[in-house]
Amino acid sequence: MSPSPPSVPDISVVIIGRNEGERLHRCLQSVRAARWQGLTYELIYVDSASTDGSLQHARQSGAQALLLDDPSPCAAKARNLGWQAALGHWILFLDGDTELDPDFAARAASCLRTEAALCAVWGHRRESNPGQSIYTRVLDLDWLYPAGRTPYFGGDVLVRHEALRQAGGFDPQLKAGEEPELCARLRAHGWLIEHIDAPMTRHDLAIRSFSAYCRRAYRSGIAYAEVAERMRQRQDPLWQREARRDFLHGLLYLSAPLWLGVAALLWPAALMPLLLSALLMIARSARRCAWKAPGQPGLCLQYAVHSHVQKVPALFGQLAWRRSHRQHRPLEAVDYKSAAAGVSRRQRTKSVLALLMQPLAGLWRDLVLAQLGRAWALARLRAHTQQPVCASNVLMGVVDVQGTGRIRLGRNALIYPGVCLETQGLGEIVLGDDVVLSRGVHVVAHARIEIGAGAMVGEYASLRDADHRRDPHCIRHSGHVSQAIVVERNVWVGRGAVVLKGVRLGQSCIVGANAVVTRDVPPHATVAGTPARPLPARRREAQDQPF
Repeated sequence: MSPSPPSVPDISVVIIGRNEGERLHRCLQSVRAARWQGLTYELIYVDSASTDGSLQHARQSGAQALLLDDPSPCAAKARNLGWQAALGHWILFLDGDTELDPDFAARAASCLRTEAALCAVWGHRRESNPGQSIYTRVLDLDWLYPAGRTPYFGGDVLVRHEALRQAGGFDPQLKAGEEPELCARLRAHGWLIEHIDAPMTRHDLAIRSFSAYCRRAYRSGIAYAEVAERMRQRQDPLWQREARRDFLHGLLYLSAPLWLGVAALLWPAALMPLLLSALLMIARSARRCAWKAPGQPGLCLQYAVHSHVQKVPALFGQLAWRRSHRQHRPLEAVDYKSAAAGVSRRQRTKSVLALLMQPLAGLWRDLVLAQLGRAWALARLRAHTQQPVCASNVLMGVVDVQGTGRIRLGRNALIYPGVCLETQGLGEIVLGDDVVLSRGVHVVAHARIEIGAGAMVGEYASLRDADHRRDPHCIRHSGHVSQAIVVERNVWVGRGAVVLKGVRLGQSCIVGANAVVTRDVPPHATVAGTPARPLPARRREAQDQPF
């Protein structure tokens, strides 16, 4: 059956791909050869900047070919572009490296037609050539899920167009794991998902090297970490347990050579029980997955080994995502297929090692070097102040202490790099609990400067409790006139503000950015300008409104 005319079709087939070549040709052919049983369909192909002519081939095959013009393409963006251009009542998503089973579309459409609460139906995806490598052979079993109601679906699925619009489609920020995240939003709207016991697609992973295998597991670790974090914020249990389990198991397996070596050196008799425990664990995993490959104990054993080995690169994927999440830096999509194409084994090995070492290097820098640096900054501050400094204070960098060092800190302060604390003569600086001094803050005390609990001082703000005397001959040697500064509890001093001698900032007041404060500020007031003046009530209320 050929694609339907421009009138509204029953099904819009959305295929996404990048450099799929012959696999895309087989996918398009399988759609045309399907038994649609009277259903009309349209064919849409979304290309993610292929360099092998896939876009032109799809267009010549009669498909509506769309180009995803995005500097950071991913499956979620491609699928969104496809379904938003679709006209059908139902959307059949396919990956460009799959072949559609002839009867799946009609079966899935029948399920959606008979049960209004269903938003999506999916079936069994299997590898088209599982014997091409040991990696494909075991990964073929990964596609098997029990039939029935499921909390999520995969990349191949028939979905109601209405449900996609209601949920807002796939999250374009996700480089992997976009399907389970969408399913969580669909379920939140009351929709159900059905996995039918019927073949759906044949897939071609084309994984023939250990480097491609590791890259795929690495990408799955990223997906688990990101989706689990989103589900945790929504109080949805999806992937919570799996992400924690994979993280802990990955740490255990990564450290296994270390503790096996220690056991061999210190207690050789314990080595055999440890090895036996590992074998029993693999045997237990093989028994639990026997339903996926009945009558094939060898394949079950291989799959059991795979289920544990893959957790090491998946751990690195989780670490990479956690690091990028802390730094608010997006991760690039990981392509395990094109990375291995036309590359020597040595180059593939080096690329995998580089991929895995990146999160380790970040972990070393963030958890080890950063902690050592903070400990050194804390010890240095103690030495300069000759006062006890509580370890609960967090120093993000070295504090520049000048003068006599008469400084007292409370607990739980957060001090950023570039902060300068200077005391002269009998002057002293007193910081309360939970004080925040941002980058570049200068506090100079000739008498006394007290910053109350919970106060926050913005970047490059300056607090100085002394002025030079006016001397017509030499201001430098004229001496100082000082008067204490008091910053009460919960005060917010904006970026670049200047607070001069004798000022008291009342509790919970706000000093605007770049203000120059020359007189006392009442509690709960907001001041700004040069010199700082109270803001009118209407203007202050407008500033308090969220954007």
